[in-house]
Amino acid sequence: MRRGLGLILMALVATPAFAVWVKLVAIGPNYAQLEIEQGAQRNVRTLRPGDDAPEGVRLLSLTPTHAEVQANGIAQKLALGQRMAPMALLQADASGHYVTGIGINGRQTRAVVDTGATGIALSRNEAERLGIAWQGGRPITVQTAAGPRPGHVVTLDSVQVGSIVLRQVDAIVSSLPDAPAVTLLGMSFLGRVEMKQQGNQLLLMQLR
Repeated sequence: MRRGLGLILMALVATPAFAVWVKLVAIGPNYAQLEIEQGAQRNVRTLRPGDDAPEGVRLLSLTPTHAEVQANGIAQKLALGQRMAPMALLQADASGHYVTGIGINGRQTRAVVDTGATGIALSRNEAERLGIAWQGGRPITVQTAAGPRPGHVVTLDSVQVGSIVLRQVDAIVSSLPDAPAVTLLGMSFLGRVEMKQQGNQLLLMQLR
């Protein structure tokens, strides 16, 4: 994978249970000081290259002006004062679509990024497979390729993409058992993250 966005996706590195925010606050002759936020905790850690912080952050390398830090499964070079947020780096498929694994209420599925979708959109069968109680949602009319169809708006407890975890995300469950064929990752999630596209890569970064 190219470094077009200045990042390396560490696909085989386990991420911590809670994503972390990392800020480079000081650079010494052979160490860096990192402000690390995880959940409600905030700590300043002094690390040398190769050291690991208890929050699952590693200092990979150090120069007089930058520190290369690995956190949330991604390595990134930080300048002094720069912050590293929970993120996801997506690669376009042959059709130019960004398809990725996501977690919905702790269960895994596949979704395609769709900025034209108001919310996360799921078929009835997929919602039931994921344990979503869609019957209690707010009834609406959904525009589909087959014409208007009934659907329900529900609020998902959590949606995870990469190391990004958002709470209370709206989703639309179609009455059709198999449409959409793939879950749509729409603006109820995408509108709450920063998106940067370069070439065939899409970087999602969690906002404060």
